[in-house]
Amino acid sequence: MDGCPSRGWFPVDNRRPKPGPLLTQPFEAATAGWIVVFGAVLAELAGGAVVANQMSTAIAVPVLIFPVVVAFSFAVVQWWQVRSSAAEPASWWHLTAAAAAAVIWLVWPTIPGPLADTTAAAGTSSGRAFCDVLPTAAMVAGCLRRTAPAYDRHDLAWWSTAALILLAALLARRSRIAAWATIPLALAGCQLATWFLNQVVLYYHLG
Repeated sequence: MDGCPSRGWFPVDNRRPKPGPLLTQPFEAATAGWIVVFGAVLAELAGGAVVANQMSTAIAVPVLIFPVVVAFSFAVVQWWQVRSSAAEPASWWHLTAAAAAAVIWLVWPTIPGPLADTTAAAGTSSGRAFCDVLPTAAMVAGCLRRTAPAYDRHDLAWWSTAALILLAALLARRSRIAAWATIPLALAGCQLATWFLNQVVLYYHLG
């Protein structure tokens, strides 16, 4: 028919489809995740060794938390990119990383040896059993003022780590990095919890 172009007249678009965001691409995402998570694990182990007994809270806390913040920043970006581009979700096997993190969280010794016996005897996370062995009531009161906050911070760091591991596991289907970042997270939380109680050991020269 005159004036009606045939279908063959339309140009064929041979351009390749635009690739999705960087962290949705299998190779790029795996490479970035490996670098970020492995780097965070090394940073946690090195940082924990450096701040173990010497550093102040203002130094120790950022040193242990910063690698986890970096890892989870990548995890959140990946989660958002996968969600917004409707990319294929990650395999469930990545949750084995969260399971490994949970094992680290459970078995890592967060109570220093000199405090372990008194804590076990008390059946509680408070420092009362440790302080009760001091000879005078005034010394016990001073001890409690120092040790109670340390035990509270220990418990806060330890339980917060468990909650964050669970949260990261919920993100794992859209962020492989979130699943694997739970390992440096577990290291950071356990070392931070230990660090708080180490301050009691150092103050009373128990080590």
